[in-house]
Amino acid sequence: MQKSIMTGIAVILFIALAIQTYMFFQLKNQVSQMAGKNSGQQFQLPHMMLDDDFMKNNGNWDPYQEMQRMQNEMEQMFGNSFSRFHLNSKNTLIKTPRFDLKEESDRYIATLDIPGGEPSSLDVKVEGQQLSISIKTEHSNLQDDDEGKKQYHRQERFSGTYQRSITLPGPVKQSAMTSNYKNGVLTVTLPKA
Repeated sequence: MQKSIMTGIAVILFIALAIQTYMFFQLKNQVSQMAGKNSGQQFQLPHMMLDDDFMKNNGNWDPYQEMQRMQNEMEQMFGNSFSRFHLNSKNTLIKTPRFDLKEESDRYIATLDIPGGEPSSLDVKVEGQQLSISIKTEHSNLQDDDEGKKQYHRQERFSGTYQRSITLPGPVKQSAMTSNYKNGVLTVTLPKA
């Protein structure tokens, strides 16, 4: 089964590479045709390609935007399965939660999605401009029934530790930092120094 998954991934990557190669050759031909006609103007793509979703920016192709779009699609396809989890030295699972960092005139506000966290295990630290957050999930105790069998038939919810380090854009007042964990969302407010 693992071999078939790897084969499927290889086929998908090969197809994506073939499409990108075709697009680059089309662009190269277009540039060759346009050389000298409008040397100071912005590059326009052939009309036949403008109906593609990633080409609808007024006919101007932005390679950085295209790479960002491709990265987002790959993350959705694989569900962040390769980059969001890892084991620590004690063989417990660690997950990196997603976050938003908002800057206001007098403070930074970090918001993290941490479902199932145990509030008593929350650890929020600031060292310089580095914000470090760690929280363990509520562990369901696997208890044996009278016959020595486990009660669970299936256990899919994340059980482990969430950890994240964030570099802040500027210095903060550590002593005035506040955190609020409610309904699986951690909000850390950091007043600017």
